[in-house]
Amino acid sequence: ATDPDLGESGQVHYRLVNHQKLFAINATGAIRTAVPLDREVKGHYFLVVEASDGAVDPRRSRLTLSVTVLDVDDNSPMFSQQSYNVNLPENSPKDTVILRLQATDADLISNLTYRIRVEGLHPEILEFFRIDPMTGELSVLKVLDFEALAASEPTYTFTVEAVDVQGTMPPGLASVTVRILVSLGVCSGRFLC
Repeated sequence: ATDPDLGESGQVHYRLVNHQKLFAINATGAIRTAVPLDREVKGHYFLVVEASDGAVDPRRSRLTLSVTVLDVDDNSPMFSQQSYNVNLPENSPKDTVILRLQATDADLISNLTYRIRVEGLHPEILEFFRIDPMTGELSVLKVLDFEALAASEPTYTFTVEAVDVQGTMPPGLASVTVRILVSLGVCSGRFLC
């Protein structure tokens, strides 16, 4: 702001009318953040800046500034549940979807993909199950016969990851436990009842 008056009456002073705890303004009118801002908390602010002269009876002028907080990748994906338990009747058809996992990422732009975590994984898990990287649908890769499986009560526990492929944050994790049951019948169609 400028003031054509001479002396004290021509000196311009600035102040923020609102959001003084979040932003600061100096003597030259430069505005900076006073604390870190989080777009996931609030993505837009309207700052009211007041300029006044140094006269005994100061004249004032106000301006409203629109401030948009830009997004950065600072959130990991999160599953709707931390653990999932599924009972799978034996002899369920190949490609039967047994579970749909869903994760969300609070960041504005995210491109989530799902995968079974292979670290420390028993190899037969990848022979029995697959997860669709785009939809999070967990399905059976082959027909599982209860009597042919090694354990008397076959249960498979593994970890599923949700990864923001363009992000830098760690993946979201969920534990999945699938218990194979002696078949009492399955519903027709692609999904279990």
